Amino acid sequence: MAERQPYSPLAKSLHWTIAALVLLSLPMGIVMADLHEGPLQDNLFVLHESAGVLVLALMFLRLGERLRRRPAASEGLTPAERLVSKATHNALYVLLLATPIVGWLALSAFGLGPSFLWLGHLPAPLAKDEPLSKELFEVHETLGLTLLALIALHIAGFIRHRIAGDEAAWRMFPQAWRK
Repeated sequence: MAERQPYSPLAKSLHWTIAALVLLSLPMGIVMADLHEGPLQDNLFVLHESAGVLVLALMFLRLGERLRRRPAASEGLTPAERLVSKATHNALYVLLLATPIVGWLALSAFGLGPSFLWLGHLPAPLAKDEPLSKELFEVHETLGLTLLALIALHIAGFIRHRIAGDEAAWRMFPQAWRK
């Protein structure tokens, strides 16, 4: 087991890159399905799918970095706060991996692989099966909304630590930004 250390610059970079991609992708996913067919909807689908592919790839890097270099536990947390923090982070990791995978499978069952930045489609691992595709898209949507709720909880935790003035609020920011 790796020794617990501060978050590495790589972990911080991956955190913020993934956060930006997810915070752009979630609203796109909510809006794009309700648009009329046309260039705007097509472009939002490509951007949403591309963000999902990038999130999936970056999450594998992030998971590897976390397993290689485990961050130190936040000091001063109550046992209940530690439990909520650990459960939230574990759930975020699971959802950040599962959501794009299920999206990829849903597209595959629809008859496509995900688009990647207008360069083409990634392989479709499933045979075309529209009823399965519909079910998988519903699961993908539910995972996305659950992810949104967990992100809100994560941000609430940051705000709570910031108000309390403890160090946990600054762990993912560059050292130069600390007080």
